[in-house]
Amino acid sequence: MKRIFKWFFRLLLVLVLLLALLILLLDPLAKSLLEKQIRKQTGLDVKIGRVTMGLKRPTLSIDHFTLLNSAEFGGSTFLAIPELLAQYDLAALRSGKIHLNLARINLAELHVVQNRDGKSNLQALRERRQTHGSAPGSNPSTVEFQSIDTLQLAIGRLKFTSEKNPARNEEAYVGYKNETVRNVKSMKDLEPLIARISLEKDVKFLSDTLLTPQTNGSAAPSAGKGAQKAPHGLTDRLPEK
Repeated sequence: MKRIFKWFFRLLLVLVLLLALLILLLDPLAKSLLEKQIRKQTGLDVKIGRVTMGLKRPTLSIDHFTLLNSAEFGGSTFLAIPELLAQYDLAALRSGKIHLNLARINLAELHVVQNRDGKSNLQALRERRQTHGSAPGSNPSTVEFQSIDTLQLAIGRLKFTSEKNPARNEEAYVGYKNETVRNVKSMKDLEPLIARISLEKDVKFLSDTLLTPQTNGSAAPSAGKGAQKAPHGLTDRLPEK
């Protein structure tokens, strides 16, 4: 009996040590996997400070995320997000859908670059996604984006650099600290907020690069009315269609 107790105690100790080791390795493994997948999908270099996965609640936290432009677009910072927190629906994820109860994003910098041929880094990224997804032998993800119940945004600096026409260069500090958009199902749901920023901060490139052709001519004039409603809730359909 004493031997059985000792054996059980040693086994329990090993399991506890393995669990502790798994917890310690979980975040670094998640960070490595995330960086690898982003490089694969975008073809761009990425830097991530830390990835933390919640053990008690289904949460994902990413600190100091930086996506760099390719050499074709100057190699500067494309996207800088010091802090990102997502609370996801585990049941939906198990069924192949991404449903976020909450997403909190601190967008410190977005830098859109246009090369001498007139192509922007956003266009190049979209083209890569399309060709990568349809390439022979590719393994497209079966996970489908569903919605974000509550999206909280802090927005810092927005930049546009054109090698084709430097006269179009723009830079503006938005300075929004806590913008809330609800029920986000596609990029269209963010268009009133984008139009409001474009109007209030006089950032012309936003309408040209982020808004759909249908809203380029009509969103800005109506942004004044949307300015009061956008933070409290929007209803439309992050995927572009």
